[in-house]
Amino acid sequence: MALSRKRRRELRKLRSHANDLLDAQRVVLGRAGDVLGEAGSQARHLSDEHLAPRVDAAAENLRPYVETGVDSARRAAGRARRATAPVVAAALVSTVRALDKLENPDAAKQVRKFGERTGYLKKSKARRAGGVIGIILGAVAAVGVGYALWQAFRSDDELWVSPEN
Repeated sequence: MALSRKRRRELRKLRSHANDLLDAQRVVLGRAGDVLGEAGSQARHLSDEHLAPRVDAAAENLRPYVETGVDSARRAAGRARRATAPVVAAALVSTVRALDKLENPDAAKQVRKFGERTGYLKKSKARRAGGVIGIILGAVAAVGVGYALWQAFRSDDELWVSPEN
């Protein structure tokens, strides 16, 4: 489609006006972004100067009531735990025993670990070499003390040498 020179000139002029308008809008939008950033920083400053002290004061006024509520909730939770601990511990022990009877050691181990982690079951302590050695040494020491007492209190007439006249 062939355009006349007049139309091409008008289209070039229109395109240049559109580009000028687009450039002007970019400048305006850039300036608007700067103004918006400045407004945000001013809002932060005003919030820090006026709003934050009011919020802090309100929080300080409410703090005793919140702490009282938290303390009473903790006490109630402690009472509930003390009241239910024997029942839960018995249930965990019976579950572990039932799983052991069913020959399911993995599940029994998991239930036992859960009970130990939550504090309902005491951790099972395995005897180690140090404990066994300590028991053996204690037994040897007790035997040694017994032998020494037996030697001290036995009545052996041959130990005494009678003086000869």
